[in-house]
Amino acid sequence: MEAEAPHVVWSLDGFSKQDEFLRTGLPISREQIIQLREVITPDAGDPWMLGCYAVPLSAWPAVDAILHCGPPDQTLDYMISAGAAD
Repeated sequence: MEAEAPHVVWSLDGFSKQDEFLRTGLPISREQIIQLREVITPDAGDPWMLGCYAVPLSAWPAVDAILHCGPPDQTLDYMISAGAAD
C-alpha cells in the first residue's frame, strides 16, 4: 500500500529579536500562499515556498492585505514557513 503524501501547512511566524523563540504564528491557506508568492519571491527551485522566507517590513502592507494580520510587532522578525500537517 502506498503512503499518502503529507499535506503542507504554511504559517507566518514571528520570532523575538532577543531570544529567537517563536512568539506568534498565523496559519496561511493555500490560496494565500499563492498570493504571497507575488509579494515575497520564492527561490527558483521552491515555487510552493516549502522553505523559510524572511518577511521584510517593507513588504508588510502587501502581506497584511493578503493575511489581514494587522501591523507588525516591531520587536519581532517574521518568516513564512512550511511544515507537514498532522
